[in-house]
Amino acid sequence: MRPGPDTRPPLVADTVFERTGAWSVPPPRSELDRLAQLATQLANTGAALLVDASRSPPEVLASHGLSPQEVSGAIETCGHALEHPLVETWMPEPPAGAGPFRYGHWLPLPVGASSGTALLLLDRAPRERPAPGTPALQLLASHAADMLALARRCEQSEQYNASMLRESESRLNLTEHTAGAGSWSLQLSTREVVHSDEFATILGLTDHHQVRTLEDMVLRYTPEWRSGIRQRLDRCAQNGEGFDEEIQILVEGGAPKWVRTVGTAVRRASGEIVRIQGAIQDISAQKQAQQDTLRLAMRLTTTLASITEAFVTLDRQCCFTYLNQESERLLQKTTADLLGLEVWQGFSAGLSQRLRDQLTKSLNSNRRVELEDFFPTLGKWLEVRAYPFAEGLAVYFRDVTERRRSQEQLMLLETSVSRLNDIVAIAETGAGSDQEPRIVFVNDAFEQHTGYSRAEVLGQTPRMLLELDPAITKLRELALGLQQTQQARTELMVRRKNGAMFWVELEVVSVQATAEEVTHWVAVGRDITQRKTAEDMIRHLAFYDALTDLPNRQLLLDRLQQALAASARSGQHGALMFIDLDNFKILNDTLGHHMGDQLLQKVATRLTRSVRKTDMVARLGGDEFVVMVDDLSTDPEAAAFKATALAEKVLHTLREPFQLTGHQHFATPSIGVTSFNGQQSDVGELLKQADLAMYQAKSLGRNTLCFFDPRMQATVSANATVSSDLRVALREKQFVVHYQPQVDRVGVITGVEALVRWQHPARGLIRPADFIPVAEDTGLILPLGQWVLETACEQLAAWADRAQTASLSIAVNVSVRQFRHPDFVDMVMAAIQRTGIRPHKLKLELTESLLADRMEITIDKMGMLKALGVTLSLDDFGVGYSSLSVLKRLPLDQLKIDKGFVADVLTDPNDAAISRAIIALAQSLSLQVVAEGVETQEQRDFLAYQGCDQFQGHLFAKPLPIEALDALLQNPTAGMLVLS
Repeated sequence: MRPGPDTRPPLVADTVFERTGAWSVPPPRSELDRLAQLATQLANTGAALLVDASRSPPEVLASHGLSPQEVSGAIETCGHALEHPLVETWMPEPPAGAGPFRYGHWLPLPVGASSGTALLLLDRAPRERPAPGTPALQLLASHAADMLALARRCEQSEQYNASMLRESESRLNLTEHTAGAGSWSLQLSTREVVHSDEFATILGLTDHHQVRTLEDMVLRYTPEWRSGIRQRLDRCAQNGEGFDEEIQILVEGGAPKWVRTVGTAVRRASGEIVRIQGAIQDISAQKQAQQDTLRLAMRLTTTLASITEAFVTLDRQCCFTYLNQESERLLQKTTADLLGLEVWQGFSAGLSQRLRDQLTKSLNSNRRVELEDFFPTLGKWLEVRAYPFAEGLAVYFRDVTERRRSQEQLMLLETSVSRLNDIVAIAETGAGSDQEPRIVFVNDAFEQHTGYSRAEVLGQTPRMLLELDPAITKLRELALGLQQTQQARTELMVRRKNGAMFWVELEVVSVQATAEEVTHWVAVGRDITQRKTAEDMIRHLAFYDALTDLPNRQLLLDRLQQALAASARSGQHGALMFIDLDNFKILNDTLGHHMGDQLLQKVATRLTRSVRKTDMVARLGGDEFVVMVDDLSTDPEAAAFKATALAEKVLHTLREPFQLTGHQHFATPSIGVTSFNGQQSDVGELLKQADLAMYQAKSLGRNTLCFFDPRMQATVSANATVSSDLRVALREKQFVVHYQPQVDRVGVITGVEALVRWQHPARGLIRPADFIPVAEDTGLILPLGQWVLETACEQLAAWADRAQTASLSIAVNVSVRQFRHPDFVDMVMAAIQRTGIRPHKLKLELTESLLADRMEITIDKMGMLKALGVTLSLDDFGVGYSSLSVLKRLPLDQLKIDKGFVADVLTDPNDAAISRAIIALAQSLSLQVVAEGVETQEQRDFLAYQGCDQFQGHLFAKPLPIEALDALLQNPTAGMLVLS
């Protein structure tokens, strides 16, 4: 038996015995009887007959209310009334068996039914009843006529169908014989089997009655198939499950035959299975052919298995019918996975369509086809060759991935070399050592870069492209590299056809036929002219100033190092001049940076012209220039003299006015000079010495020159040490505050000045003059000043709780940098609020240097402090930038006379006059006056006589720690009082 679906066409018998529905038949008698019953109800009679009087004798088609004997009597008695329809008939003496009915009415049917057909309505006695012509009786008569007409048409059809059936059976027998198939039918109710002549012929039956039952038919199958056929017949009878199997049967007087057995269920309209009809077909010849084909296939399989290429066969639907082992490996699936599947199944849509088109083309044209395509699911390129034969296609698959890759690489190589932006040239080596190489290939880039066409260079020597004199060294290096590693790289100049030269980065590789024989040179060159130009530009930018085109710091240091080395060898002295333009920032701020750039360019030009050609002028940045002079002399004094003369020349040159765009500008330089003789090894240190000398020149008033003094270095080193120690001191809180009392004219202590001291762990107590300038330069004055301010506020808060000290004030010095900090006012306010002191007890002493610039900002900030209630004092008045016009605008409370005027007030009439003037000015402006640095009683008396309000100095007390100050306040010295 064969499992699975069968796609073979159905047998002839399958179609013949298939029933699509029941034959149309005349309406049954029961339906006409119900019409007669309905007539008795509508006419209100006891009985009714439907009579066809056109026949002889009349035929009763339907009746109701009468027995069979009564029907005959009624027809005999009332038959004559058919000639007078719709007339009531009376039966005075009814015949025997006519029943109790005495009266009758005839209701003829419509003409369309049949002439002589009518309804006979019978009753026992006359009564009121609906008229025979009422719509209901007429509708009933019309319906009866339609049913009779249908019955007559069916009768005629049956006669025609019987004729056609006989003709069909004749054709069926002929068809079965032609097809070698015989039909059979099993009636389930009787288990009887009816079969055709061909059925008996296939089984070799001499008597058609040998197979009459189901069991007879089952026994005709070979023993091993009988159980299976019984099961299929049972399932078909019970469930309507058809079957189609290939089975062996027994043949009378012969060998068993292979037959195809088909069975299907036949049902009534209600769905009930009434019989199984089927057919058998002799397929012995086909089976024999299959076995022959199988044996041939086995031999073919053995042959195909030995084929090293992937080989498959396809049927005409391009489904796999055979695969050898190599095809399984190549397609990465087994034969079981692929048999019966279309060859393109599982591939992408595009690939599937291309395979379908080519294979279909081969089948239709009966010609071989070949194609190559990429199979993504396999990750390979395959070559497909298809050869048509009767049953389909023989197809060879070959993995050509490597070949395709090689072809693609070769094509890419050819294309890339041809289209490469780099220059490519291949030269064939000469046959002998005395023969020069000849160019055999150049790419497009070669033509574009050199201007030579292929025709012009092929067969020529590469010498035509080179200037041999400059390139000879490079060529020797190239030849040496090729001998050692078979490849070499260099950079050289190549000549274009028009004679112009351009830079090429060249790499040459040798192509060797054997280890000893070189056949070709492959040269790949890249035009690096732009790179060379860029390198030159970058090198220039790296070592030269972009604005002035002077050497920059990097090149200066390099040349200075070379000069030191040369000086050490020759003993010649040299000099380094550091030049800084004075007040250059003012020019930038007033006229703009573009004017500043013009000035720098003109300064560079003048410097270059004012020194020797062998000297070097460099710009370090901003407005700083350096001139390096070497080979001055072996005599130190002579060298110093020449350096001085050159520096003065530079100084005078730069003092001359500069003509800028629309402006004439006067500039002055500050010049620092240091000498060298090769004993110095650190160029950075030498540059620093010149820088220190320049700053010394600035401190001397600018517009001058200054030679380096080793003491400058010592000062700078000391300041650097102080700066480092200051940071540690702030972190470790090494600072303390000393307080110096201030007394009024009667000796009452009115307040103190807070003076910071540095308690150094190694150097002891350090005075402010030794570290405050460094703190100013480094910016450390900001945190230090804030700490002093907060310490003073905390002390005021502590004194506020004691009656003896509650009235005292504390003066705190504020540096310019601290005052100009954007948050200074906020920090003062925060300190006051945090400690809760009375603001007027805090006195801020400001220096006159605040008044040098930014006056409006200074006045606004002083106004905010004054609004807080803070007392403001102008310290060291008379030595700075104060003017009467400015002084009157400042919200001051107090002026302090600088101790420089107080020291000689008794001996120097000028100091005495200045002191009197300051006191008089303060009184006119309603300001208090404090004189600091009072050392003697005579000084105090003189100042008091002039109207000075308060005094401060060693006459009263030196600056004291808080403990000593508290002791003094508890026990004042002679001439001093503390109010409580």
